[in-house]
Formats: sequence, C-alpha cells, structure tokens
Amino acid sequence: MIRNGASLDTESAHASRRVDAAATGADIAVMSDTIDNVTAEREVARTAFGKPHVFVLAAVGGPATEAVFRLCATETVVGRGGEVDIGLDDELVSQQHCRLRIEGSVCTILDLGSRNGTRWNGRDLRAGVAQRLRHLDEIEIGGTRFLVLAGRFTEG
Repeated sequence: MIRNGASLDTESAHASRRVDAAATGADIAVMSDTIDNVTAEREVARTAFGKPHVFVLAAVGGPATEAVFRLCATETVVGRGGEVDIGLDDELVSQQHCRLRIEGSVCTILDLGSRNGTRWNGRDLRAGVAQRLRHLDEIEIGGTRFLVLAGRFTEG
C-alpha cells in the first residue's frame, strides 16, 4: 500500500524494518516473501551493453596481429598512452590516437589529432570528423590494421 505519496520502493524498504513486536516467525516469513515478490516485479531486466548490437575490432595485420577487441563501452579510446581503453605498443600510434563511439546500432571512429593519422578503408580520416563504421570496414591505427565486425543478436 502506498501512503502519503511514498513510492513503492521506499515502502518496501521500510516494511522490512517495521515488524510488529507481536509478530511470529511465520508472519515475518510471509512479510519477507511479499517484499521479495514486490521487488522482483519492479526490477527491470538488464541487458548486455549494446544488445542486440555488437562491434568487434579484429587485428589482421601489423604488430598486434591476432588481437581481438569487443567494444563494450559507449566510448573506447585507442592509443599508446596509459589512459586508453585499447593500448597498442607501436611508435606510430599517438598517446590518444582515436575514439570509437557506439550509439545504438551505429559505431563511429574519430581521429583525435594523431601524429600519423587514422585510415578508414584506405583513406585518411580528417582529425575531428567522425566516420561511421560498417561491417567489414578496415581501419589502420599506426602499423595495425583492424577489420570491423558488426552484428546483431537475434532472440532464439
């Protein structure tokens, strides 16, 4: 029951603390089950990041050959520095070389003003201009070539 404008979550949280002194062990168990059921009904199922879309960088050439990176965050910074999400040990890679951004079903790459640039399907990216990536696009970061793998999970 909601009283005085209190939310169901607040009411549920306080219900476990308001056990009548005369309540028996059975009464407490019933109250506990009721609270658990209300909480379970109110919880929203959490899905994996990006679901149903998934983006992967698979190295196909250069010093990092055979490396595979699943993009698991909204933004992923690639570089040689200590504060990057994907680190490449390559002198041709800048400290913070480029940024990959995922928004729903769209993944983009943005060169962060790197010294040697970033290439997309054989073309140089302009610094500060985002480029949409599609399945089987190829990007070069320093001496490493990556293949972009993009897919969608289906229920089943």
